[in-house]
Amino acid sequence: MSFSSKSKNELTRIVTEGKCCHRAELSGIIRVSGALEFAGFQKINLRITTENPAVARRIFSLIKKTYKRQTEVLMKENKMLNKHHLYEVLIQDVDDILRDLEIFETDEDHIVLNDVLPAKLLKKQCCRKTYLRGIYLGGGSLSNPEKSYHLELITHNADYAQALSDFMNHTYELGAKWTARKKNFIVYIKESEKIVDFLNIIGAHQTLLEYENVRILKQMRNNVNRVVNCETANLNKTIDAAYEQVAKIEAIEASVGIDTLPEKLQEVARVRLENPDATLRELGELMDPPIGKSGVNHRLKKIIEIADKLPNGGKPL
Repeated sequence: MSFSSKSKNELTRIVTEGKCCHRAELSGIIRVSGALEFAGFQKINLRITTENPAVARRIFSLIKKTYKRQTEVLMKENKMLNKHHLYEVLIQDVDDILRDLEIFETDEDHIVLNDVLPAKLLKKQCCRKTYLRGIYLGGGSLSNPEKSYHLELITHNADYAQALSDFMNHTYELGAKWTARKKNFIVYIKESEKIVDFLNIIGAHQTLLEYENVRILKQMRNNVNRVVNCETANLNKTIDAAYEQVAKIEAIEASVGIDTLPEKLQEVARVRLENPDATLRELGELMDPPIGKSGVNHRLKKIIEIADKLPNGGKPL
């Protein structure tokens, strides 16, 4: 089961007692996943579509609790994706409900779709959270943190997407942004810490814990990989440096002989030839008396400088 399905199944099990929260959650769900159908003079039906049966049951329950209205739930095949069923909740004659949820407003006897957030429904802190929960249930998705950090909310209006992202950022500092995608407008969060904050706000605590576990394991693997890559790079540098040192010493030996070097350089040259795979620290411990890593490095650099000054870099012609 995907993280989106797990989180939505968890959210549908949350029990909310206040009617204000029921209305806020319904307003969020309908705003992003509802479709209006005109069925005659001043008669409007509402059809809410979802792929999640638990969400369909949640909508059915909220409508019944809040407005005592009968609803019809239909199951259809999803011909577009050819893999999931679609669940449609049909509510007839919903003009009064849409006005109560601030989805509609009246402008000189005309019905106008409200492009801003429902200010009256969002006065309480509990209702702000349940409104975001409703939007996520209606049009949200959450990617697997193993692959990427991405949470998005699908809306159908640019002004509303802007208002929603502003609300999320001003109220909860979630770092939300929005963009157009085909005919929709997507409000999204890409920072893992902010996604965790959002899940906490809407009440998906079990999903949050699982998400955090996956995220921490992923970060640990990435850290281990970085350390291994760093150590591998350092090892390669050490091997390359040792190969160059051995080559320069052999060039000196072939050209003028190691015995022509100063006594201290002779010793480190012979130790390096006898131990081509040793580190600088290990070479220093083999010296008599032992010297530090920096001392060995200094002497080897002197040897390389001497080799470079020889004709043809010390190589025999």
